[in-house]
Order: sequence, then C-alpha cells, then structure tokens
Amino acid sequence: MIFSKLNITEEQKAVLLDTINKKMATNPLKIRVDFTLTCTSFEGVDVIKEALLRAKHAVNTDGWNVEFKMIAPPNYMCQVITFRKGEGEQKLIHALKIIKEFMKSRGGHFRQKSEPTVIGANKEMDTDDLLEKFKQEQEKDHEEVESGEEDNREDMGDVNVDDDGAHVELNDSDEERKE
Repeated sequence: MIFSKLNITEEQKAVLLDTINKKMATNPLKIRVDFTLTCTSFEGVDVIKEALLRAKHAVNTDGWNVEFKMIAPPNYMCQVITFRKGEGEQKLIHALKIIKEFMKSRGGHFRQKSEPTVIGANKEMDTDDLLEKFKQEQEKDHEEVESGEEDNREDMGDVNVDDDGAHVELNDSDEERKE
C-alpha cells in the first residue's frame, strides 16, 4: 500500500484516510415523483393505504428505502435517496406500476403528475444523461437525412392572385389570434 512508504503513525494514518474519504465522498441524490390517488368506493381510504404499503414492501429490498408521503389529498409523492440515479428512477417507476395496477383492480384512480426528478441537484448532467441526449440528437439527425425534407414553412398565410389583385387567405390559427 502507499502508506508503507510514508513514515506516519497509525493514528495519523487513520485521520488522513478519514479526511480523504470525507473530501472525496459524493452527495446522494434525492429522486422524487408526484402522483394522485383517488378511490370513491366505501373502502377508498383503505384501498389507497394498501396500494402504498404493497408498493413499499415490494420495492424496499436490498438496502433500498423508498418513501411514500401524502402531500394533501389526493396528492402523494414517492422518493428515494441514492447514489445510483438510474436504479433509483427504476425503483420509483416500479413502485408506481404496482400502485397503478392495484388501484385499477380495486376501482380506484391513479394519475402520475411528474416524471422521476432529481431534487436539489446542480445543473450538471451525469454520464447517463449525456449519452441519452447524444443518442436522441443522433436519431433526430438520422431521421432528417432519411426524410430528405426540411420543414422551413413559417405559415404567414396563403396568397391567391386574382385578376383584381392579391389577397391573403388566413389559416384558422391566424383567425383565432385576431379575435
């Protein structure tokens, strides 16, 4: 090990390793998704509780701690704190799938209000995001080349020239804007 070449005590070595670990540690990500749950049957509240508990027990395995919280009825949120963004998002999506299926089977309604979002993160993209963005740009460029068409139309109206002179016919969207 590298410390064998240094002339330091075990106590100094422990302090040095502790300091290095603190300085190099990454911050965990908090990933959150918002959704609504409603159930107007006689046992509606119990159906919602059971849906949340089933999802919680299904996804909280292998050291994961996915939390479910009520914001204000019928709004709920699901969040996880993790160092692995992709896996955390997949856990949240899996939990929402379980809730949706259970609510549907018991006559309730589920609506996802937001996609999994990293809360309080800086604006830097991680490697997975950069690769995904690059792939999307490549696919978009490839589709434009294959179609051979460029969409440069600006929809300023169509011009019809008659014997009387020119007049402009407005599109439906142009007429709505005037009103």
